[in-house]
Amino acid sequence: MNIFHTETLKKWGGQQNRVLLEALGLQDRGHKVIIACHRESVLSQKAKHSGIKVYEMNMVKQAYPAIIIKLIKIIREENIDIVSTHSSVDSWAGGIAARLAGRKLVRFRHNLYPPGRGLLVKFIYTIPDKIIAISNTVKDVLINSGVNKDKLTIIPSAVDTQRFQYEVQDFRDELKISPETLIIGNTSTFTEVKGQIYLLQAFNSISKKIPCVLMFAGRLNEPSLSRYLSYVNKEFRDKVVFLGHRDDIPKVLKTIDIFVYPSYMEGLGTALLEAMTMKRPVAVSDIPTFHEFIEDGMNGLYFKPKDPDDLAKKVVVLLQNRELREKLGSNAGATAIKRFTVSRMIELTETCYKEVVHAI
Repeated sequence: MNIFHTETLKKWGGQQNRVLLEALGLQDRGHKVIIACHRESVLSQKAKHSGIKVYEMNMVKQAYPAIIIKLIKIIREENIDIVSTHSSVDSWAGGIAARLAGRKLVRFRHNLYPPGRGLLVKFIYTIPDKIIAISNTVKDVLINSGVNKDKLTIIPSAVDTQRFQYEVQDFRDELKISPETLIIGNTSTFTEVKGQIYLLQAFNSISKKIPCVLMFAGRLNEPSLSRYLSYVNKEFRDKVVFLGHRDDIPKVLKTIDIFVYPSYMEGLGTALLEAMTMKRPVAVSDIPTFHEFIEDGMNGLYFKPKDPDDLAKKVVVLLQNRELREKLGSNAGATAIKRFTVSRMIELTETCYKEVVHAI
């Protein structure tokens, strides 16, 4: 098959990671995979570096006519069989281009924001041959928004287990943090719904009970960094480490003793899956998405969403109990390996694409 992915966003996150992993996996299986994405996006850089053919363009609403014309040209010149779209702008442009070019269309849905109910939105969710949701929770949101459930299928995102291997070395020496010092960490993108502010607020009460370090990996500009740090009392700010963007997330996760995921709106949570793959004990917000694969007290601990006090309470329990940390980490790793491998994701996606391409 000749497969064409479109993706709008410039930043890097679970969604873009999914696109790249799928492209590489399907390419390894003998399919031709091409990506169209925003000029100077992180996905463009990583895809080109990985040997994927990339078309860069100005993926903004104001350029819809030009984008559609260019996509149609690419679809025809590359003899594309199936177009897969991911974000809002590219799903409009890519969806219309696929239909005008007479090609099959798959729409991915990665987040929990309900689609609008206007006629144009209904139209854009009507034209795909198949809609892939990354979790049951995302599927439920779409059904409740009026999307045809017969078009929906669930294929969870995945973690590259070849890259996220527990045996990787940490970098405590680089940070001059002793092996005895416990580190709480988070590696998700800095956005409001990821809930980092609640972890920062909780760190005040955690630090009063148990000396530890709080570590973040993720791109932040200086004004945002200062704003986030303001949630921590001055006496504890020297124990908060902002690493910025890191390409060595496996090493970051190996350095972390407890992974905290305070997101309160999550389609699945790639950063969480990566931490679980690295056998990190995880504490997460008690939201429906995580109920699909986190069992409280077995492979993770729940705390109330947007509740710094309950978050702090659960993290202190983990800080004080090494045996519990080891149990949760081991079980988390087993869950990730069983349910969220790239090979499983690629197999399910390839099967779905073949069914779509060969459907009458």
